[in-house]
Amino acid sequence: MRVSSTLMHYKKWEALYMSSSAPGPRSSRRQSTRRTPWLGVVLIGLALVLLFGAGFGLSRLIRNASNGGDAAPTTGSSQSTDNPEPCITTTVIPGADLPKPNTVTTNVYNATDRAGLAAATADELKGRGFLIGTVANDPKAKTVTGAAEIRYGTKGELAAKLMSYYILGATLVNDGRADNTIDTVLGAAFVSVAAQSDVDKALAEPSPTASGPGCSSSAAPMDSSEPATDSGSSTTPSAS
Repeated sequence: MRVSSTLMHYKKWEALYMSSSAPGPRSSRRQSTRRTPWLGVVLIGLALVLLFGAGFGLSRLIRNASNGGDAAPTTGSSQSTDNPEPCITTTVIPGADLPKPNTVTTNVYNATDRAGLAAATADELKGRGFLIGTVANDPKAKTVTGAAEIRYGTKGELAAKLMSYYILGATLVNDGRADNTIDTVLGAAFVSVAAQSDVDKALAEPSPTASGPGCSSSAAPMDSSEPATDSGSSTTPSAS
């Protein structure tokens, strides 16, 4: 009798203990609530990692494909474009390479109807140091509408360039002559020989010039003139 009573008390305590320790609905909801934020963070992190990896892999594929297309062998012209030769702008003194007037022989011709123009100009050029050759009317009988026409050959190229500083506005014409003499042919627009102070200033004034194998070729003023022809005007100018 005492044993059965004790057994009944034990079962009651066991039932109370089990009922108190068993998780109820409210406890389960709290635990699931605590776990949910962490699970979301982990899932978002995994998604970002996968997205980054996919983007990185795709960019590598595109880059490799692009490099593969550019790796084709190039021709000589394209190689020269990739490694262009230099073109350097330097400052030069125009008169540095030009001859002195006392080494230049010029013929002075009159291509206008102004009498005595060639003789007066020849005297002025002689006073500046030039060596004077023939003074006469233009033997080609051309009509020169500009200030003057300076005719020269390969050997007289620099001499013609020097004369262009004294006869402003002159056109330089390579007529293919063999010697180093030049012809100063006075035209309708000629007024006078430039003042020596202006000539000296122009010859000494530094100017930028592009030089080097990479520079685009542009003809110099003297080279841009075509050789003169004998098809000038049939009108004979007046006395020099």
